[in-house]
Amino acid sequence: MTIKNVLAGSVVLWAGLTFAATDEASAARDCASGVRTIKPVVLEEPGKWTYTYNLSWCADGGAVVWVVPAVTARVHSAACRWIGRIEESVRPTKDERGRWTAFDMSEFSCTDNAGKEHGVNPWVVVTFEPAGAYDTTSGIAAA
Repeated sequence: MTIKNVLAGSVVLWAGLTFAATDEASAARDCASGVRTIKPVVLEEPGKWTYTYNLSWCADGGAVVWVVPAVTARVHSAACRWIGRIEESVRPTKDERGRWTAFDMSEFSCTDNAGKEHGVNPWVVVTFEPAGAYDTTSGIAAA
């Protein structure tokens, strides 16, 4: 993956980690054009689990210079557990508009009343432009 400048040389994090508050404040200061963010994507199985995906990025001169994806997983039932983020990516689409695509898939597992485990994979795809426009697609797949 090629990125011109990622938070003054830091590594883009997409393995379940997010920047600490001081790094987020620094990132906002380092983004003269203003940090772009999506409306959080929330997927859930009510009473069992909630998955929330956020994405922020900065662009300079029509090019994305850093991207910060973040996932928040909440478990609402003792019968369920969050397995973790199982697939993530952030990459340019190499088109004339300078768009990028971010993808995340996580996994939750819940045990039913018969003791059988069932997994699900909430997922999100965000296609975003340096100027701030974006589209999201999301869903929940069987594991």
